[in-house]
Amino acid sequence: MSRRKIIFLAGLLIIQLSLIWPVYPVFSDIYPLILGLPLSFAWVIFVLLSAFSLLLWYYLTEPKDSEHPLNSGGR
Repeated sequence: MSRRKIIFLAGLLIIQLSLIWPVYPVFSDIYPLILGLPLSFAWVIFVLLSAFSLLLWYYLTEPKDSEHPLNSGGR
């Protein structure tokens, strides 16, 4: 398994664990409000944005394969 894939899987594991006990109860309060959102909702949005950025990083760092059928120019 490549180092890139290990980093990706570890990041996904951390993101998933941040939404369950014991991490989520730390952020389960209503106050403080962040951009008008309760802290618990803002935490979930932050985690979703983190997952999106991790997936985007994984996609953008994918090695380019010139023999891939989608890269052949439609031939």
